[in-house]
Amino acid sequence: MLDRIAVAIGLVILGIAAYRLLLLAQQRTVSRRAQSGERVERATLLVFTSPTCAPCKLQQVPIINRLLVEWSDRIEVRLIDVTEQPDVAQQYGVWSLPTSIVLKADRSVVAINQGVAHEKKLREQFEQATAGQAVTRQLVTGQSVTG
Repeated sequence: MLDRIAVAIGLVILGIAAYRLLLLAQQRTVSRRAQSGERVERATLLVFTSPTCAPCKLQQVPIINRLLVEWSDRIEVRLIDVTEQPDVAQQYGVWSLPTSIVLKADRSVVAINQGVAHEKKLREQFEQATAGQAVTRQLVTGQSVTG
């Protein structure tokens, strides 16, 4: 009986380690791809979806639309349909839907979200991704920027 429990615990630990390694590999893939991509002046949210992804349509996209009311001037959003652009999904190492990737303006990775990313989590990631943008605008325009 104890042998079975030990084997089960070992398999769970092995599964968690394998999942962490996959996430690390995906983060490296995203970093390389983002650094080689086009330069932008704002943080970016990449949202990978498909026409048959119910959580994408019913949960993720409405959450993003609510956030864009407040963040549209600071965050660029790209919806990527993996059925139309499978090469882009492959380049970013996407293996499940929805997947969202938050990038700073310098193209460094803030977060990779597998599954539906809830509003609070995305808001925190957006704040981290845009932390230096207000300061940059203040230095460039010479005007005080709040918020």
